[in-house]
Amino acid sequence: MILVAGSTGVLGSEIVRNLLARGEKVRAMTRKTSKPETVESLRRAGAEIVVADLKEPASLPAACKGVDGVICGVTSITTAQPGDSFAATDGKGTISLIDAARKSGVKKFVFVSFDADRFPDAPLPRAKRDVEKHLEKSGLDYTILHPSLFFETWLSPMLFADPVAGTARVYGKGTDKMRYVAVADVAELAVQSLTRPFASKATIPFGGPERISQRDAVKLFEDAFGKKFDIAEVPEEALEAQWKGAQDQLQKSFAALMLGVARGFDTGTEPPFEEFPMRMTSPREYVRGLAKHG
Repeated sequence: MILVAGSTGVLGSEIVRNLLARGEKVRAMTRKTSKPETVESLRRAGAEIVVADLKEPASLPAACKGVDGVICGVTSITTAQPGDSFAATDGKGTISLIDAARKSGVKKFVFVSFDADRFPDAPLPRAKRDVEKHLEKSGLDYTILHPSLFFETWLSPMLFADPVAGTARVYGKGTDKMRYVAVADVAELAVQSLTRPFASKATIPFGGPERISQRDAVKLFEDAFGKKFDIAEVPEEALEAQWKGAQDQLQKSFAALMLGVARGFDTGTEPPFEEFPMRMTSPREYVRGLAKHG
């Protein structure tokens, strides 16, 4: 039995689907406040549903009972609910889950994080670092994954390119090369990490199969959608001012992430294909897929 924490999110639901396709028994961790239609979709797919909350440590032992492995892709940056915070949910909450997993005899814990040291200080990177340190000292066999920027987030209409409006937003100079990666590929690597010897007690940075810049990505959108995009320049200095001036934890974290992108965030490494046999989605394939289905 594999427990997936964050199962109602974009990454978590893909991890559940991947595990079920492999014939694994999956327990999807949901909250009382999770969308009923999302929970029902997980149930129909074949997952066992358990209701638990990272902010309620007493609810976690039951979620971990009889579980062999845990994959945690929790982040409240896009799914925050009343009472959530990066410190309480992404930080202390995930630490509570690690402790519950250890006490329940879980054999493996896979934590999908990111390289927080490549971003300015903010509540979200701070929480991720705290969890990683705790997991490393927990005594559990673990894998910490540091994927690069998700296509689905960092090439989205909200943060980057809007094909309908024909607009794009470039952070900083936009010429640094980065390995954008597909959510499905992160899910595949997370699932493989449960059993691959290479992933035992390891932190693994990785990105997609190609390095492209933000401006390269704009060109991919223009080619795929057959039109020019108007580019809005977001200077690094403006992002730094936003980061320094932000008082709200969400604004502070988002500003830190955007500033990291402006400064050329990347994992700096190719995917370890020899250890994780898989075919990854290229940026061109991803953007062409958007144009085809859009």
